[in-house]
Amino acid sequence: MWAPVLSCGLTVGAALGGPVAVGAAYPALASAAAPAQTAAPPRVTAGLPEAGTLTVTFALRDFLLNREAPNVLTLHTPWGAQRGTLSGAPHPDPERRAYYARLTPLRWPLSAPAGTRAGRYPARVEGQLFSCAVRGGTCSARTVSVPVTLSVRPDGRVQSVGVRLDDPVLRKGSLRLRP
Repeated sequence: MWAPVLSCGLTVGAALGGPVAVGAAYPALASAAAPAQTAAPPRVTAGLPEAGTLTVTFALRDFLLNREAPNVLTLHTPWGAQRGTLSGAPHPDPERRAYYARLTPLRWPLSAPAGTRAGRYPARVEGQLFSCAVRGGTCSARTVSVPVTLSVRPDGRVQSVGVRLDDPVLRKGSLRLRP
C-alpha cells in the first residue's frame, strides 16, 4: 500500500511536524519508488504557453545595407503583424560609415491565440531594404518577401524558426523604381 503513496509524490504532514516531502522523510523508499525523470513541462506565463521566436539572420556578402535609410522588415502571421527595424555595427571603413558592417539578428516572439488548432500556418517576412552592391556601387531599394511556415503544437506553443536573409534573397527582391 505504501508504493502508490510514494510514487504519487505526496507529502507527509502533521505526524512528522509539518509538511515534509516523502523523499526527505524516507529517502531510501522515495528513490526506489520514484518514477523516472521526464523533461520539464513548458513554462506558462499568465495562463498562456511560452512563446517561440522567429529569428532573422543576415548573411550578405555582395551587398551593404544603408544605416541611414528606413530598413524595416515586417513579420506577417495569420494572427497579426510585427515590425522590426534593422540595427547593427557601422562599417569600419570611413568611406562606408553610412552602411552596416554586421547586422544584429532580428527577433520576434511567436504566439498563437488561445484555441488555435495544432498545425502548420503560412507566414512571411517582408520589407524594403536599401542596399548598395559592394562591387560597382549600384544602390537600390529592394522589396523582399520570404515565406515562412509556422508550426503550432498541440499544447498551443508555436515552434521557433529561423530565416536567413542572404544575397540570393536580396537579388530576387523587386526593385523599387521612382516615378
